Amino acid sequence: MPIVGFAHVNVSTSDLERSRKFYAQVLGLEDGYRPPFSRAGAWMYLGDQPIVHISTARSPLPAPKKTDAFDHLALWTSDIDYFRKVLNEHSIKFVEFAVPENDQYQLFFKDPDGTEIELIFRGQEASQAAKAKGALVDASGGRNL
Repeated sequence: MPIVGFAHVNVSTSDLERSRKFYAQVLGLEDGYRPPFSRAGAWMYLGDQPIVHISTARSPLPAPKKTDAFDHLALWTSDIDYFRKVLNEHSIKFVEFAVPENDQYQLFFKDPDGTEIELIFRGQEASQAAKAKGALVDASGGRNL
């Protein structure tokens, strides 16, 4: 049977309320209904779809260091200037890159628990950002967040 769509990504957190605020205030997702699982968590919605599930740690042990098994979460969006402003208002470090030979532009940053997030912009705003003085190209070599 073929895959018919994307359901969600699950991120673990050490502070549920901090993560809820981050995904709502920075990404504009809505905190919505979540079934009454035994472990605390939240479902963050884009429209009627809970695309980010936030879970508290499964273990009291510290989370392991990031591995390359999961690199980042990427979301299509628009309005680069709006997101630059929001990230700066929340003192979130971010880096920007143009995608080589493609009409896309990327902003990368991390959530409070270190999950890397990529916002992808297309069209005229992406082209303009890529042509700006000092614009970096090709994030595949490393992002230094």
